[in-house]
Amino acid sequence: MPTPTHQRNAALIGRRDELREIETTLGRAGSAGRLLIVHGDPGVGKTTLARAALRAVEHAGTEALVIRLHPAAHGDPGLDAVVDQVCDTLVEETSNNTLALVTAVRRRQAQKARDRQYHLPVMLETQRAVREAAGPRPVIVLLDNANVVAERDLGALGALLYGLRSDGACVVVSGWMPMGCPGPVSTLAAAADQVVEVAPLSAEETAELARQQLGWPPAPELVAVLRRDLGRLFGNPRAVLLALSALGERGQLAVTDGRMCPTRPEDIVPLPGFHAELQRVWQPMAEHQPAGVDGNFPGEVLAVLTRMTAAAETTVDDFLDLALDVGSRPEHLGRVLDILVALRLVTVDDRRRLACPVPSLGTEMFREERDIARLHAKVVLNARQRVGGNAGALAPRLADHALAAGSELAIGVSRELLLAAARCGGPDDTSRAMRACLALLRQLRLDDERLPGILRTAIASMLHHGDADGLLDLGDRLLPRLADLMPGVQGVLQELASAWALAAFHNQWLGTHVIDGDTPAARTAMRVPQAAALLTLAARVRADPDPPHAGPPVAPAPRLPEGPGGSPAGMPAAHLLARRIPSAPETRLLIRALGPRAEPGAARSGGARRRTVDGPVPANHAELHAALAIGDWATSWEMVLGDRCVRFLDSPLHGYQALVREYLGGSWDAALKAARAIVTDPAANSHGPLFVHSRSIASDICRWRGDPQRAATWLAGVSAGAEGGPLLCWARLGVRQARGEVAEAWRRGWQDFRSLRAEGHLIGAERLLFRVVECAVRAGDGRAALDALEALEELDAAVGSRLVRATTLLARAHARNEVTCALDAYGPLVRYGGRELAFVASMWLLRATGAEEWLLEAWKWSEGMSSRPARRRLVDLAQEKGLHLPRRRRDRSAFTRLELKVIEMVVAGRTNRQISVALARSEKSVEAYLAKIFERTGCRTRVELAKAWLDGGLKRYVPN
Repeated sequence: MPTPTHQRNAALIGRRDELREIETTLGRAGSAGRLLIVHGDPGVGKTTLARAALRAVEHAGTEALVIRLHPAAHGDPGLDAVVDQVCDTLVEETSNNTLALVTAVRRRQAQKARDRQYHLPVMLETQRAVREAAGPRPVIVLLDNANVVAERDLGALGALLYGLRSDGACVVVSGWMPMGCPGPVSTLAAAADQVVEVAPLSAEETAELARQQLGWPPAPELVAVLRRDLGRLFGNPRAVLLALSALGERGQLAVTDGRMCPTRPEDIVPLPGFHAELQRVWQPMAEHQPAGVDGNFPGEVLAVLTRMTAAAETTVDDFLDLALDVGSRPEHLGRVLDILVALRLVTVDDRRRLACPVPSLGTEMFREERDIARLHAKVVLNARQRVGGNAGALAPRLADHALAAGSELAIGVSRELLLAAARCGGPDDTSRAMRACLALLRQLRLDDERLPGILRTAIASMLHHGDADGLLDLGDRLLPRLADLMPGVQGVLQELASAWALAAFHNQWLGTHVIDGDTPAARTAMRVPQAAALLTLAARVRADPDPPHAGPPVAPAPRLPEGPGGSPAGMPAAHLLARRIPSAPETRLLIRALGPRAEPGAARSGGARRRTVDGPVPANHAELHAALAIGDWATSWEMVLGDRCVRFLDSPLHGYQALVREYLGGSWDAALKAARAIVTDPAANSHGPLFVHSRSIASDICRWRGDPQRAATWLAGVSAGAEGGPLLCWARLGVRQARGEVAEAWRRGWQDFRSLRAEGHLIGAERLLFRVVECAVRAGDGRAALDALEALEELDAAVGSRLVRATTLLARAHARNEVTCALDAYGPLVRYGGRELAFVASMWLLRATGAEEWLLEAWKWSEGMSSRPARRRLVDLAQEKGLHLPRRRRDRSAFTRLELKVIEMVVAGRTNRQISVALARSEKSVEAYLAKIFERTGCRTRVELAKAWLDGGLKRYVPN
């Protein structure tokens, strides 16, 4: 972990306009009195901004008397603390009859202590002392956290601040103005000369803040995790810095690809200490609470409520019924809830359901987990009491509370709720039904007549939600136990075995669940043909020498009685099974696609669909091999099955398929993000194929972007002895080529190919051989290029895919300078080879023909690749051929938040002056924003801008 770089301006990111406005106001001190209000959420950086503006003014040479005030500096948020701070400053910073002036103020304080009617005289005396002690020096007053001022003191404090302003002082008040809830800052702002809002940072500004804090740029996935768990506090500098520090201290950050990545993105980001920030806001709100009630900020209540709402639906009534259990009273707890809603830390929907939009605040727990379970149990018991003990009248949502309560709730009550939830088959209830079924499967005996229907519902729900880990755990636990039971239960055994095998196939690649033929679950699954085919495919891809041994097949058993909806009686509807498990013939087709590794002739096929003893083969082998676009098997899965198969969206296999798809399509930032997610997984196996392949693809992306050092770093993460196949050798050859080691590159690449061929690796070797041909031609070794071309032609004869054929034609064009071959290769390479090969082919054709059409094609592919070296090569070649380059597309980055506000006000017909008042910006700032908007959109007038906005012509500029 690098040492964070704490730069002075880190807290000022995104605050340029606000800082300029405060500096301008402070610069007028002495010439004209000003009262400026700086407001924003707690932790957003109001105090830091005011202090930075003061430093800038002092640096400019302004010699002012600066009085810093904090209403709660000494623990007592009263006026005495303010007066004491003024007196201390006068004694330390002035010498103009200071002792006599301070003595007069102290005398007034003594009178106020005996009679509160002297509040105002104390403030007037304090104002006179400041005016006379300052003399000709300008006065600057900074009042921080004004929101903690008590209402009883607000009038006297206002008199002091307004009086100082009338004397020519510049007064800057910072604090929080709650939405829909009047407070001290709102009252002071009513007569302020200017109000500056310090808004949360944008996503880009938050990323820059994280970069300066961590010393490394944050990966997009880290920013996404912060956005997810900080909720409305995302963009709050204090919250972001606390969260990043906590992640670093817990070892949950790692540097990959020069980016700081989260190692456990599924965990909630901790936010220790932010309750202290909120406590300062809570104090004035709790001023009028009933006597005897604790008025401190209810951090415990918020943390408990966050945990409860994350586990189960919790309504307002559920929450208020827990008043005595959390040590409060219903009326006080209701006020707490109102204030938490005002703080936007709790939301209430139209069904009175509570939600906590900042999940991180639940990580600070002030109670034990057992106490939280007891509260969940109390919610169920209170609801049961309201319906007179009628279990059938309880809402199914209470099943989640029963699950969270665990042993704190009687087993009979819990089971009634779980059975009711398991029977709810609506689209909105599938997650709850799945959780209820899994809990019941742990409670019911295996001979219970309800178990088959519950098990089938659980399998369907987990397949519907893509819960691979849940299926693996369920299969490990139940498959061996179901194998010897009655036929009614064995009927579900086939579905469980197939689903378990599919989940294992998706999740095994990073070591999360390695297929082992000796486990009881694997032995049972191998007796089911559909599951056995999947396990064989998993073993083949892992290059295991012996796939799990298949036992005697399980005989088909009678199905369970079904209800009118086509589902087991009393269980959810069958819409959950819309996506299915691949059949044994489909899986065997995928197995044959890997045949060239161990069976060189098995993968060749004769065109059209065939019929086997297992049924029709759904796709021919030529189409299948065309899907093997980058030399591995991952993309063939989607080609054969399409959208008909279950997708485990969080599985390593699905992430790798997304990586391949984004790489071939040219979305290289998204591809690198997918690669980082795979290799930073805590369960990642550095020898696994997904780990090695992901790093290889990421390395080639960085090479194309002109960063060979970064590309080499990706490959350096591959463990020694890892079996990466042709893809790893292809990436290593590319790194050597980028370093200028062209002769060495083709020699090492040729050696790698011969080693791979001896081991039986054929699929994917065409990319390696083509790169060998390319390097040999560039090194001027025609003999080596022809040898590699000959090997590529032999590979084409053995594999027979359209991609290998097109790659061979392009290599022949390079080695023998045959334009016709390059023309024949171009179309298939565009469809199957990805953006990189399409660019290489169009560049070769441009060099060979000098035609402008190939310049346009190469330009199109280079724009998608975002590669500076590729663009430079293209520009040099175009100049060599005397061709004019196309005009580069203008930058169409998204509008910022302020720009969107400006556009909306223009559409509403507001003038620049009205916009500047609404946004608390100068008219020149508004004019600058409009100029940028006009330049980006091409609009020339406000009318054109409004028309383009209303017609939807500016949608591409609006951030998602």
